[in-house]
Amino acid sequence: MANGAHIITPKQQEYLNAFNAPRGPVRATQTGIRPGYNFIGVAESDLTESLQWQITAPNGVVVVQGRTIPYGFDEGSGANVHLVVTDALKTPATNLVLAVEGVGKSHPFNVAEDVFRDLKYDTLNYFYHNRAGVPIEAEYADGEQWARPAAHEKEMLTCFHGKDLYKAEWPRCDYKLDVSGGWYDAGDQSKYVVNSGISVWTLLNAYERGTSGFEDGAANIPESGNGLNDLLDEARYNLDYMLSMQAPEGAQAAIVRGNMDGKWQPDSPKMADVSGMVHHKSGNIEWPAMPIMPHHNTGSRALFAPSTAATLHVAAVGAQCARVFHGVDDAYADKCLTAAKRAYAAAQRVPDAYAYNNFPGTGPYGSTDIRDEFYWAAAEMYVSTGEAAYAEDMKTYQSQLDQWPVSGLKEPNWGATKGLGILTLARFAPDETLKQEAAAGVHQTADAYLAQIRFEGYQIPINRGIWPWGSIGTLANRGLILGTAYDMSGDVKYRDGALDLLDYILGRNPRDISYVSGHGENAFKAPHHRHWAGAQYRGFPLPPPGAVAGGPNNTDPAGPASAAIIDLCDGHAQICYIDHVDAYELNEVAINWQAATFWLAAWADDIDRAN
Repeated sequence: MANGAHIITPKQQEYLNAFNAPRGPVRATQTGIRPGYNFIGVAESDLTESLQWQITAPNGVVVVQGRTIPYGFDEGSGANVHLVVTDALKTPATNLVLAVEGVGKSHPFNVAEDVFRDLKYDTLNYFYHNRAGVPIEAEYADGEQWARPAAHEKEMLTCFHGKDLYKAEWPRCDYKLDVSGGWYDAGDQSKYVVNSGISVWTLLNAYERGTSGFEDGAANIPESGNGLNDLLDEARYNLDYMLSMQAPEGAQAAIVRGNMDGKWQPDSPKMADVSGMVHHKSGNIEWPAMPIMPHHNTGSRALFAPSTAATLHVAAVGAQCARVFHGVDDAYADKCLTAAKRAYAAAQRVPDAYAYNNFPGTGPYGSTDIRDEFYWAAAEMYVSTGEAAYAEDMKTYQSQLDQWPVSGLKEPNWGATKGLGILTLARFAPDETLKQEAAAGVHQTADAYLAQIRFEGYQIPINRGIWPWGSIGTLANRGLILGTAYDMSGDVKYRDGALDLLDYILGRNPRDISYVSGHGENAFKAPHHRHWAGAQYRGFPLPPPGAVAGGPNNTDPAGPASAAIIDLCDGHAQICYIDHVDAYELNEVAINWQAATFWLAAWADDIDRAN
């Protein structure tokens, strides 16, 4: 244009329209609360005086009323907000609405003992929907629209060979592995051991804490009726994949060792003995089309180089599997422990085989700092075996990390797994002193989260001005820590803090959206996902109930969708989100934040019950 004005493309306009989608000014959970629990609502308004509010039933009857608490400016949302706080919703009710005088109304919500029941089953069912290697059947998949044929049914893969993105030459390896099964990781249709590790750990941890409601047949999966807890059945489906990624004895494959200089360009790959090591990932060697159903994704697939990180994930989760399945399926427990010991020994033998962003067609999940993984693996091996050597290793690895419980623990993610080890020690450490120290670290971290609430208008224990990729997973994992602190102490402040996070995920947020599909009147529906792409592409389904969006992210406007809206966020991290299929850094689904949200939902349904 002659005046130099920026020309907005039709696609950019789509993103801007998604960002500017109508948002109600009164926000609350779109699912609901259990009777007698705290209810918190948030109203955006520039009015400074206290405002009248009412919660009304569909027939217009006022259930409870009061006046708002003016909070002031909330940095995360970039708006002035008022709080609505009450514990007076003690009677079950449906389709209640919060109205704030002169501001507006919320989406409807319920008060019910089973308000989280469907949520916990739907968030778990996500994993069935994303199984590889088997047909997804309407009977178990919420309906015919989500049924599909088997894809990648018999995956006998060998190592990637040829030039990578940096033109480094990767030689062939001398073996193939049957890596059928497992879960597709995220919006793509590949499978990743490191993201599998934290996800399987989270499901197994929900079982280990004693979460009820998953007895055989409760979750409606193909394994129902086999006599095994359904939660264990689902975790085992991906555990089997993780174990299958372990290299056989005498195996030779190319790896990259020793480059910790922070640069993502690796040294030349070198052949090495990778016995007992674990391949980092498996999947497409070129990105599949968008959209595409898994059974139409017939592109070439490969094993990608073994890494020490993936090897330690198998050591850690294999050890956890061994203690969980002990007395349930002893043969499987033994299989897991054997794999874990092999992996642990291999990681000690090759402690510096790193993963980089150097292969086309798959997400990198790269890291050149795996001290956390060494600590986690040693902790899990120690708890499962009771062997002092693992405890000594754990102390050695700890000496390389920040001290705890002084610094507490960071909420876990696939690349920061030390917290998983501390959570395991806090519940199950054989040594009572270690157990108490770990528990103190959990409680110190939980206390720090609660202290942050007063700095956050939306009353959640996170007040950073920068929100990361997968921020909903960050919130859910903080909820896991708070929930664990409540389990161990019975102090309701931790319970309420964890439920605040769940309320935020389910609608009490500046975007006025439930980040869980099918749960809430205004739930997200356009994930970045190869086959749940119906919001943008005709002939493809919308997501089933229970899929979890990645959430606001202002750290890395890597793709065109983020780039189009980042300036509109104006530094207010919690509004940096759009519900659009293209927005992979905002709206992708992934097994790790799915697992954490499942844990939180199942915990919320399970706590404080008499039987």
